[in-house]
Amino acid sequence: MNQSEALSRRRRIVVVFLAVLLVPVAVQAMTYTPPANEEMESNASAGDRSENVTFVTIQGNTAGEGAAAYAVDTNTKEIIWSHDSYYKKYFDVDPLNDSTILFTAMLHDWPWNGGDSYPWYAIIYDWRNDTVVDRFPVPSDTHDIDHIGDQKYVIADKTLHRRQHQAYLQMSKERDWIADERSETWHRLYVYNRSTDDIVWEYNFTDHYPETAGDGIGNHQDYTHVNDVDLVLNGSAYLTSPREFDRVLLINRTTKETVWELGEEDNYDLLHEQHNPVLLSNDPPTVLVADSENDRVVEYEKRGDEWTRTWLYGKGLDWPRDADRLPNGNTLITDTANGRVIEVSPQGDIVWQYNTTFGPYEAERLQYGDEPKGPPMSTLNGDATHEEESSYLAAQADQYFFLSQWILPPWVSQTTFWLLHVWVIAFVSWMIVEVRAWWSR
Repeated sequence: MNQSEALSRRRRIVVVFLAVLLVPVAVQAMTYTPPANEEMESNASAGDRSENVTFVTIQGNTAGEGAAAYAVDTNTKEIIWSHDSYYKKYFDVDPLNDSTILFTAMLHDWPWNGGDSYPWYAIIYDWRNDTVVDRFPVPSDTHDIDHIGDQKYVIADKTLHRRQHQAYLQMSKERDWIADERSETWHRLYVYNRSTDDIVWEYNFTDHYPETAGDGIGNHQDYTHVNDVDLVLNGSAYLTSPREFDRVLLINRTTKETVWELGEEDNYDLLHEQHNPVLLSNDPPTVLVADSENDRVVEYEKRGDEWTRTWLYGKGLDWPRDADRLPNGNTLITDTANGRVIEVSPQGDIVWQYNTTFGPYEAERLQYGDEPKGPPMSTLNGDATHEEESSYLAAQADQYFFLSQWILPPWVSQTTFWLLHVWVIAFVSWMIVEVRAWWSR
């Protein structure tokens, strides 16, 4: 065999190798079915729908792929209702009663809104009869809204100065929802009266915390990224989660003073960019929270001036963003980066799991309403810590794959992701060899 024939043979081997690597990738792309749609019960009528329901919202990736809100029969794991026709992102979901839910979402097809270009709305929806009960605009990228009675809603407003938020700024000024001086950036909690179309209560973080806190204030800076607000203590206070502060705050509704803080900015041993805290008890104050960047769910109890961690679950979690303590003592966790919702016992056992498409944000059980406040761990026979160690390299690899999911199509699994890396490395190496061979002629 001469040199030319040997070179041709090596090229054929490389081409076959590259083709073989792409076979499983192509098969997965062509056969992929979103986990949320595998058991779709498309003909379920209102009378057929289960009373044991878990609602899930999916944020989806940056292109809006996979975004949806749906109801799952908790026992069979069949989807009995879904909503993905009009919206590009979904965040908060709250059961208001047996047939009505409240969620926030972003319009996918803006002209569907009668030509109004503003895309962000709160939607009150009769999920049993598939009808919109009401809908009104909310700040851009709103993660949380709660109904607090009498047509009033408390909203976590994390709006920051970016081009796509200027439509809300203009709308707010036209409706006298914001003061004239707030022309670019504001981070606040506010209560909206739907019946009068007025803002009736407002809390501005810049009035109580320095503008250098969190991510700071400026163009494209995310000062608070406030992602949650709950009316607590018989309506006398708000529990809120300014994510960038690494803190959970209890704010007096009348004085607007901070009653207590859980966490400390940049003290990641306590909390690191948390989501969706729940006040389980006020005597003593006990908070359950998804400690997102630490890949765990934690419960803290305030003893005197100090917070003591009374429960931790971190076994296999990857960026959890919601955790609710159910009345039976189990904890319902939305495990975002792993694309699943799990129910965990006080002893750390997974007793229920539902796999979703990429990016679930929140999960709620119909029969318990919005964010059930089950018993604190101090009253249960549970182990204090449930976690597992992983190597630094494995953790970084998982993080790399997670970040890529925001832009990759949903059919790319972790195995496929690394196969594509091998293909690119092999192809680039081959090209380098070919170029060197060409130059050496």
